[in-house]
Amino acid sequence: MLDFNDKYLAQIEKYLLTSRENSWTITEEDLDPREIIYQIIDQVKQNRYEYNGVICTPNIITISIPETKAEKVEDLEMIFNGEEFLRCFEAFLASQQLSLFNPIRVEVQTVSKGNSRVMYRRAAFALDWPGQEMSAEDVLVTINIAQKQITSVVSPSPQIPQLARLTAHNAVVYQNQYLISKPIIYIGRMRSVVNEQTGKLIRRNDFVFAHLESPEALSNSVSRQHSTVFYRNNAFYVLDHGSANGTAIQRGGFNSEEFLVTPNYSQGVRLEHRDILRFGSAWVSFEIVPISELNKLNKQSQAVKLAELTDSLPNTN
Repeated sequence: MLDFNDKYLAQIEKYLLTSRENSWTITEEDLDPREIIYQIIDQVKQNRYEYNGVICTPNIITISIPETKAEKVEDLEMIFNGEEFLRCFEAFLASQQLSLFNPIRVEVQTVSKGNSRVMYRRAAFALDWPGQEMSAEDVLVTINIAQKQITSVVSPSPQIPQLARLTAHNAVVYQNQYLISKPIIYIGRMRSVVNEQTGKLIRRNDFVFAHLESPEALSNSVSRQHSTVFYRNNAFYVLDHGSANGTAIQRGGFNSEEFLVTPNYSQGVRLEHRDILRFGSAWVSFEIVPISELNKLNKQSQAVKLAELTDSLPNTN
């Protein structure tokens, strides 16, 4: 039985309350920490699925807010992606003997007025399973809701015949290494880019730079819709979308001459193995992944992923 006085839930409530008090934009009408705790307990109760004797729960935290509060998306995403929140939530799941197939991911979405997830017109917490947009390094889970069973666990097939990897070097990102396995990926600050006038989602970034409180943070130099990397004619290209602080390539290491990628390159600039990319003030390396690694990912078995579950549980001491 879940305890409302659980120490990890208490830490989450305290963190959310402090974050709200320190925010210039988030008020009691936007975020109720105690309400979020109730929703966490309810969602964890509802989303317990058995797989070969292991009890698992979804890895995607979805925070829903009304479309009329679209301007709050970035601040709420910053709060719920906070290191303390994620650490306490993972520790809470571990204390309940719950496992995850994939790393926790936070999505903030805007929904219409009649959506049941925002019946109180404040931020609402839910747990969801991932869809087909996930990386080839993750696994796709199929569930039987009635029986509370996970019926299959498979690695999604890459959508392109070649893989590449982005690795962050000096800025805070949500996922330090990202495997490119689909025709186009979006790069920018924060995961959800929303039109603040209409509340509609513009895009979700794949390689995501965190928005941090310090104005000097390197990741804050990255625009929300900074650039894309896409695969075309057996090659990868980078395209800048008119970002405030620019995109550049260094070919030959960090000390080599910089080549600026401007929006004038409407077809993008072709990338080469071991290029160094600069997004604003953030440095990211680009590497082509050998086909042998692609084959290895395609052959990843359910048994291996299941064995990783218990190893990946956080230490709650």
